[in-house]
Amino acid sequence: MYFVAFGSRGDNEPFHALANYAASAGHDVVFAHTTDLPDQPNAHYTRWTLPGSISALIADQGVNVWRALAQYRSVWKPALEAIYATSSDHIRSLCPDVVVYHPKVVTAPVVAHEVGALAVIAELAPMLTPTSEFPVAGIPWDMPKSLNRASFRLVQAGLSAFGDPARALATRLGVDSHEADLTLCAISPSIVPPPADWPESAVITGAWHESPGTGETLDAELEDFLRAGSVLYAGFGSMKAGNPARRAEVIVAAAREWGLRVLLVTGWGGLKPSAELAASEDVLVRESVPHAECLPEVDVAIHHGGAGTTHAMLRAGIPSVVMPFLGDQPWWATRLHKARLGPAAINKNTRSVATLRASISDALDKTPQVTAVSKEMATEDGCAVALQTIADALEPGA
Repeated sequence: MYFVAFGSRGDNEPFHALANYAASAGHDVVFAHTTDLPDQPNAHYTRWTLPGSISALIADQGVNVWRALAQYRSVWKPALEAIYATSSDHIRSLCPDVVVYHPKVVTAPVVAHEVGALAVIAELAPMLTPTSEFPVAGIPWDMPKSLNRASFRLVQAGLSAFGDPARALATRLGVDSHEADLTLCAISPSIVPPPADWPESAVITGAWHESPGTGETLDAELEDFLRAGSVLYAGFGSMKAGNPARRAEVIVAAAREWGLRVLLVTGWGGLKPSAELAASEDVLVRESVPHAECLPEVDVAIHHGGAGTTHAMLRAGIPSVVMPFLGDQPWWATRLHKARLGPAAINKNTRSVATLRASISDALDKTPQVTAVSKEMATEDGCAVALQTIADALEPGA
């Protein structure tokens, strides 16, 4: 089995979890990724390296959509083409039975079909398989329901606006399909039930994550901080935009009004606390923390609403305030709000301590509902469902 992902750490971690699960089950697994995912000491698979780094690009450009579009040909296109070339070489040299790929690696299904492999696309948010039940992730929820299915075509139109390397490669190689054979949507059915109008080839498996105790551990200082009183977690993953220093100040000020200590997880630059703030007894700063071990010890969270973080919070039973930046994040914020699992999203650049304080209060009031969903999610095994679905698809006549 060959796994390939290109994106932030949040994009890579589900692939790591499924690749590790498959390798532990006895499959021969290679996982190719960039340095955006640190080396995993507990990995049972073979790691192959992809060129480039999303974190380096974001450090240079931030997450400004318009800047990214303006610099697509000079920055992003070369990075993607390097990924296409390297992953294609990997697949041809390995000749795997299965290729599991991130949607950004659009050439993967073509080369998978070239070598006779099953092509499996992994959706980390519902953005590719149309349904009439909800709009595509990334589109506002307040559009007429009659346009839900059509909204998914906007994603395809946006992708095709930058050319269609998969279709062009399929034509050049004489491969009859440039699309996946199977779609695995690595999200929880407790949050997004399987749409009734999805094809059999699209399956919501449950989230792909590792169990507590199988990854990183908490350092002694972090353990002591979490046990010393009620804690608010704040972190924005790979997001970097606006004024991260002011954002940290507003979050800490709002948390203090509730008597909460604050764990500031700076990630790729979404938070930048001052030296004075970082030295406060009620504040602890970390670049990253292991969610599975850390989150069960906190009381409430503020985050960007990425799919992985949203699932991690709900799985741990932690109510959240979402401050979305881009992409599917507003979609997840609205999904939580409509399901009464969180307050309405607030602007990532808010300067209002009162607004954030009220949102924290609203989130804490949702704790019973979040706890109930957490118990539902505890019964799910997304990696097991995903691996069995792949096995079923490989059966003769499937």
